[in-house]
Amino acid sequence: MSYSPPSSAKPFTLSIPDTDLSEFRQLLQLSKLGRKTFENQQDKQSYGVTYEWLSEAKDHWLNTYSWREQEKHINSFPNYKMKIGDVDVHFVALFSEKKDAVPIIFMHGWPGSFIEFLPMCELIRKKYDAKDLSSHIIVPSVPGYTLSSGLPVDKDWTLQDSARVLDQLMQNLGFSKYIAQGGDIGCFLAITMSLTYDSCTAIHLNMMAGPRKPVDESNLSALEKSAVQYAKKWVETGMAYART
Repeated sequence: MSYSPPSSAKPFTLSIPDTDLSEFRQLLQLSKLGRKTFENQQDKQSYGVTYEWLSEAKDHWLNTYSWREQEKHINSFPNYKMKIGDVDVHFVALFSEKKDAVPIIFMHGWPGSFIEFLPMCELIRKKYDAKDLSSHIIVPSVPGYTLSSGLPVDKDWTLQDSARVLDQLMQNLGFSKYIAQGGDIGCFLAITMSLTYDSCTAIHLNMMAGPRKPVDESNLSALEKSAVQYAKKWVETGMAYART
């Protein structure tokens, strides 16, 4: 018998009110660009965002970008919401019909959203039918983000709380064992879930957080040494607000 989601997983269609879009457009039209400076006119963006880029971005959002097209694309995937405690959790899901399909939950970071995983979901649905898909793909909006509801205001919400809710999401979907994938905040969630819940049997991280030992480069190839130097440079110049 093929898998079907429980009744607690309610199909969801995204539809932003026209009034909200109109208000956003008005705010964008009224926003003013800062004056030109030496720094914001440098081509290589070594000083940050350029005046030209910001001006073109504003024009694109006003005259080219179509939210309704984006909304249509989002709604082309199966979207759901499920109430878990105080949180209304949104998620996109590609369910498999295979009995031995492996459930995988993909968790985004900050600032980010479930939309980061839609290109992956697009590739998967183009390549596989539900009967051939080897995994159940679950992509939530992390509690408090995007299309999941806001968090309770009468308590300090922690990483452990979000991990608990997302583990419960997988349990409610009928997945007693699953794999967790994440980067940025999703990385911390995946680690927390794997350390806290036996149901999370494996994790895949695209960001490794925590202290690192100095790298011994004596036995590295030229390519590996180049990668190490690139990583060092990125830590020094590419982390912006996250650098402490």
